Amino acid sequence: MNLYENKVIKGKKIRTNNEDFSPIAELWSEVMAEKPSGDIFAVYSNYESNYMGDYDLLVGTENWSEETSFMIESGEYLVFTVDTNNPKGVEAAWREIWSRDSELKRAYKTDFEWYHTNGNIEVYISI
Repeated sequence: MNLYENKVIKGKKIRTNNEDFSPIAELWSEVMAEKPSGDIFAVYSNYESNYMGDYDLLVGTENWSEETSFMIESGEYLVFTVDTNNPKGVEAAWREIWSRDSELKRAYKTDFEWYHTNGNIEVYISI
């Protein structure tokens, strides 16, 4: 699937990895405490290597007043729809992606989670 337009996301950013999820949970808490409006994006970029290395994570929206921003470039993405009936649906989607890492031929440029205001969630993986 293609993402047809660039999206500039403004929010809060950390450098982290998948060994310890507590910094990610703290980032989400900070962001949600500010009650952002509109669709929310969790943008993964600047990968050290693959999903096992360090990466940047920015959580925010297109219309937030935060100064830190990142542009999600249009391009080729695989899209995974998250089962929102499962409280751990996002985690399950990532576990599926990680288990299929070699067959997906990931580019490790920019990946993102898109939390729509209607409750739908999708994970976009750059290929």
